Amino acid sequence: MSAPGRAERLLQDPAPTSGEIQDLVAPRLAAVEALFRENLASPVRIVREIGSFLAEGGGKRVRPTLHLLSADLVGYRGPHAVLLAAVLEYIHSATLIHDDIIDEAATRRGRPSVNRRWGNNLTVLFGDYLFAKAMEMALQAGSLRIMERLAEVTLRMAEGEMLQTRYAGNLDLTEAEYLDLVERKTAALFACCCETAGILAGVDAERERALRRYGRHVGMAFQIVDDLLDMTGNAERLGKPAGSDLREGKVTLALIDLLGASSPAAARARTLARGVMDDGRPDAPECAELTDLLRESGALKRAQVRAQQHAAQAVTELATFADGPAKRALAAVPDFLLTRDR
Repeated sequence: MSAPGRAERLLQDPAPTSGEIQDLVAPRLAAVEALFRENLASPVRIVREIGSFLAEGGGKRVRPTLHLLSADLVGYRGPHAVLLAAVLEYIHSATLIHDDIIDEAATRRGRPSVNRRWGNNLTVLFGDYLFAKAMEMALQAGSLRIMERLAEVTLRMAEGEMLQTRYAGNLDLTEAEYLDLVERKTAALFACCCETAGILAGVDAERERALRRYGRHVGMAFQIVDDLLDMTGNAERLGKPAGSDLREGKVTLALIDLLGASSPAAARARTLARGVMDDGRPDAPECAELTDLLRESGALKRAQVRAQQHAAQAVTELATFADGPAKRALAAVPDFLLTRDR
């Protein structure tokens, strides 16, 4: 008797490994990569050059993976899942490019950022090109509802970017303002990745909403962890210097937590945070001391707990779906995002 296949093993194992999850989508993810490159093969040379550089930079491809797994979950077998996975990655890439311009970032994933290599003028236009290309490609799915959702999420992400610019350097940012920002800039696209799979499959309204809520909670957990890694992660693994977000004036959940306390530690943290923002150096000495204060006060741990709560809530949203490899994989994804180191 032959050994059980990957899908059969996932049905037997309630905790699939990250490698097993990737194997579920690997052939289609390769097709997404091919489509990503193919649609940047413009007759305009500079578009090809920047597009090739962008494609070679890779990435975790979390959003396409979530879309493909969600399509499996709802039994969609048509050709448009790969198409929309590429569209969603284009939208994500465009926002990263615009973020780097606004933040004056010098690196992205351990390489020079697009804006550092080609300058802001060309880079902002290339980001616009990616948004337009994403919408052009999405038309092939022939769904007005999907176009509406993509337009909606693009608007929310733009609003989030504008709010983040407005909030830059504000050490009095509230938790509610921070969470709203995370929902707009990150969680909205995660939600769209999952919900559009349901739209493709024509699922009922309740399961469509469940997919959306699953993606939103995963996105919230992802961003809270991302913010924690900025202070605690390894710079080489992250592909950017530690404390980059704070130097750009971005205040995160753990810092909001600590600054809200009436204590000498909170007062010291405020002084240190302002110093990091004003200094701007990758090796600002205030970073290490601030990280120690965040850890000693329990603020880092409390932020991690918030991420865990969102991850747990995401899993509960899968309850109405039939058991199978895709459901097991999606249930495991939040834990992998919580424990990642980059």
